[in-house]
Amino acid sequence: MPLAVWQRLQRDLAEATARHLIMSGELGRLLKAFTRERIPLIPLKGPVLGETLYRHPALRPCTDLDLLIRRESIRPVDDLLRRLGYRRLADAHSFEFDVAYDHATLYEAPSGIHVDLHWALLSEPRYSWDEREALTVWERAVPIRVAGEDALGLCAEDLVLYLAVHLAVHHSLAGLLWYYDLCLLVDRSTSTLDWQALNARASRWRVRAAVYFVLREAERLFGALAPAALMAGLEPRGPRAAALAWLLRHRSPSQRRAAEHLIGLLLVDRDRDLLGALRSVFFPPYDWLQTRYEGAGASRLAYYLAHYRRLGQVMTQAVAGLRPPRH
Repeated sequence: MPLAVWQRLQRDLAEATARHLIMSGELGRLLKAFTRERIPLIPLKGPVLGETLYRHPALRPCTDLDLLIRRESIRPVDDLLRRLGYRRLADAHSFEFDVAYDHATLYEAPSGIHVDLHWALLSEPRYSWDEREALTVWERAVPIRVAGEDALGLCAEDLVLYLAVHLAVHHSLAGLLWYYDLCLLVDRSTSTLDWQALNARASRWRVRAAVYFVLREAERLFGALAPAALMAGLEPRGPRAAALAWLLRHRSPSQRRAAEHLIGLLLVDRDRDLLGALRSVFFPPYDWLQTRYEGAGASRLAYYLAHYRRLGQVMTQAVAGLRPPRH
């Protein structure tokens, strides 16, 4: 290997190790605080995957800390984080909107570390699935050791489902890192992973299409991960499945990300759920509009105009993602 490349890799590893130590140290502080307050918590992704799946935890990049809590813990956790010096961060909408509709919100520590707080495994409103059924992950949570502390983690089958659906819905089936996470998880759990239970759970969560397309893409990238019989059983049929397969074959990851809202709709398992999702997109309830577009105006018309302007931007972005790639 050329000396310049070797030095670059050494520098990258040193920087990644420092970043992991900082993130892991903050996660350890939070785990202690949550344990002290007796607030149930499941850390997701980031340092957990780095420490449990990778040969060296610094090899798994991490930019924030994702924490799963129960919905009834939102206010106590908000109070705890603010006592620890965290502040709420405004993203696309208000904290009130996050609590009422979005299933996730963002905080920043005095050190600059971001905590992405979740009370559902997904926070994508256009994707229709069985959130209530997915919350049974708490019943199957397993003890883990992360950041030097005892904690709860998702069991292997739930973790496969979560990583697959998160990649499909939140990242439009694009992102080599998340596919590699899944590859390492399946490889590590080969002898213990219950594919039959995973299949049944995917049906109950109504995420079969999302899991199928992620596992199929992972097979293309890294070789077969799932049994052929499982893949045959998961494979969706119909025009939406055909459209999604075409997108995966003919559009780049960046184009898929541009079409993220369309992909979320294509991934919905049941046609009747899709109709409900489309109705909420085009005709959202007035209470939702007031909270989402706070400050857009004082009239019902102003809120709807703000929403349809935003919808126009989303559709323009999706169309750009569908255009033929430039050569």
